[in-house]
Amino acid sequence: MINYSIVRRPVNSNLFEINAAKGRIKAAREAGREPAAEDLAIVATEVQYAFGVAQYTDVMDIDKFARHIASHGCVYSRADISAILNMAVDCMREQLLDGKKIRLGDLGDFAVAISSTGVKDPAQFGAGNIKDVKVVWTAGQQFMNLMGDAEFNLVASRAAQAKVIKAVKSGETTVDLQPDPTTPPEDNGTDGPDGDGGQTGTTHYTVSVSPADAARGSVTGGGSFAQGTSVTITAVPASGYKFSQWNDGDSTNPRTLIVDKDYALVATFETADEQGGGEDGPTFG
Repeated sequence: MINYSIVRRPVNSNLFEINAAKGRIKAAREAGREPAAEDLAIVATEVQYAFGVAQYTDVMDIDKFARHIASHGCVYSRADISAILNMAVDCMREQLLDGKKIRLGDLGDFAVAISSTGVKDPAQFGAGNIKDVKVVWTAGQQFMNLMGDAEFNLVASRAAQAKVIKAVKSGETTVDLQPDPTTPPEDNGTDGPDGDGGQTGTTHYTVSVSPADAARGSVTGGGSFAQGTSVTITAVPASGYKFSQWNDGDSTNPRTLIVDKDYALVATFETADEQGGGEDGPTFG
């Protein structure tokens, strides 16, 4: 049973501008000033849709997972299974750093993806331009059809639960679950996509994504997200075009971001002739 809660999220294309206005409104009120009329007008244009986010009921570490496997009639003990899982984690890291792609049957493929800063002259590009290495999981067949077997159960969001608990402890009989539309995202108490909950104090950032030329393709995955959230953005080329790169020089697609700041990413699409060739295959040292 998959638990989920319902949250509201802004869907405007100018989220960066709206969130900046919210920040200025908050600062003005904290300073005892009236917010600027233009900031209030910008925030008033915000449009929010209701979305569902998953809420996990427990965190299964390796030991818990090993116990669960052992309970399924496995001939190996919990200690044996735990040891093998820990060894598998160490070996996967070792092999990924050695440039391997790891294929684990129906679990899927694991490989590394890099993020880098772009340079105009390819001759000037070196390892120093690579800024981050992430692990990308491509689901196998057993994990690509979860929707057909999933059952869903609506629950209160973690933020709403926290407000109710706080009210009970304070002896209050009513709870206001509606966020102030003029407060910055970090104060609105909504859950992030990972379902961890968005309790007051969580910083949110805007991931703004767009195509350089809408006739050549589109981009998905933008929005407002809690700090630390893993967000995947995807550039989708139109017929006759191929994805080239993002405006920061990164050519990973789909691309996974660990949100720690505001992003404004633009996808460039080119024809095969403009790119000068097809996709690269495996490389050999």
